[in-house]
Amino acid sequence: MRNLLATSLTLAAVALAQPAHALNILLTNDDGCRAPGIAALYQALVGAGHQVTLVAPDKDNSGIGAASVVSPGQALAMTELAAGKYCVGAPAGFTTPTGKNMAIGTPVDAVNVGLDVVLKDNPPDLVVSGSNFGDNVGPLTQMSGTVNAAVRAMFKGIPAIAVSTAIDLELIMRDQQAGHLKTLNALDDTANFTAKVIEKASAAGATAKQQCSRSQNKSQPFCELNVLGLPGTTGLNINYPAREAAEVTGVSYAPIGDWGMVGFQAQRGGDGVVRVNLVAPATPTAEQQRADAYQLFAGKAVITVIDGNLTAPAALHKQTQQMLEGLTP
Repeated sequence: MRNLLATSLTLAAVALAQPAHALNILLTNDDGCRAPGIAALYQALVGAGHQVTLVAPDKDNSGIGAASVVSPGQALAMTELAAGKYCVGAPAGFTTPTGKNMAIGTPVDAVNVGLDVVLKDNPPDLVVSGSNFGDNVGPLTQMSGTVNAAVRAMFKGIPAIAVSTAIDLELIMRDQQAGHLKTLNALDDTANFTAKVIEKASAAGATAKQQCSRSQNKSQPFCELNVLGLPGTTGLNINYPAREAAEVTGVSYAPIGDWGMVGFQAQRGGDGVVRVNLVAPATPTAEQQRADAYQLFAGKAVITVIDGNLTAPAALHKQTQQMLEGLTP
C-alpha cells in the first residue's frame, strides 16, 4: 500500500500538465435528491464536462449511516425528477412492519439502485456523494449517510468521493438563520473545489492507465491505481469550511480523528427522560489538532483518504493470528 501511495503522489505531480478527463459519474447524497448541495455539485460536475447521473434519497436521511433495506423483495419507489435525475424512497402506502425499526430509501439504497439498475449497463467511473449540509469529520464520519454512501460504492468496486460543507457551529447557535445562510453560500465553492480535485486526480489516474497499457499490464504499481490515481477502490472524504473563498486558509491532507466540534451524548434529565444532547468539545491534543476536524475548524479545506475495505492490514491479521495461536472452537 505504501508503494502504491508513493506512486500515486508521483502521478499527481505529472498530472498537473495533463488535460481534463471526462468521467461517467453517479451522484448521490443523504440530504435528499432536491437538496441545494447536490444541485450545486451537479452543476459544477456537468460544467467540468463530466457525464452525471443523479440518484439520491427522496427524503432527508442525515445521520442514517450505512442503513439500507435488508428485507428481500422489499419494493423501492424510483421517480424521475428530470432526465438523468432520480429519487429513491419508500413506495406509496408503505408502513414499517410491526416490531421492526426499518430504514428505506437511504443513501446506501440510492447507491445500490444507481449501480444495480440505473447504470447497470453503463457502470460509472466514480461515485460522488454530497455536498452534505454540514461537515462529516471526526466521530461524525461513522454516522454519516454521505460518507457511507461513498463507502458502499467502494465495497461494490467503484472509487468514490464524499463531499461536505461545514456549519459554523458558533454562529448557528447564536443566529440559526445566519448560520444556515453561511453554509448555503459556501455550497458553490465546495462544488467547484471538488471539481478541481477530480480534475487533478483523474489526470493522475489517466496517466497511470497509460503507463499500465504501455507495459502491457505488467507494471503493477500503475495497473493497481484507479481513476483517481489511488490504490484499488480507495477514495476521498472532502470537507470544505463555511467561509468565503478568500477566507479559506489552505488545503489540509488529514486523517480522520477522534475529536470534533460537534459531539452527541446521551444524558438522563431530572425528569428521568434520556435525551441525546450536544456537548462542548474537549480541548484538542496536539495529535487531534493534526486530524480532520480541527483542520477544518482552522479554516482549511480538508481531504482525507478513505477505503471501503474495513479489513485491517495483512500484517495486523498475521500479528493477531500469532497472538491467538492454539485457539480452538
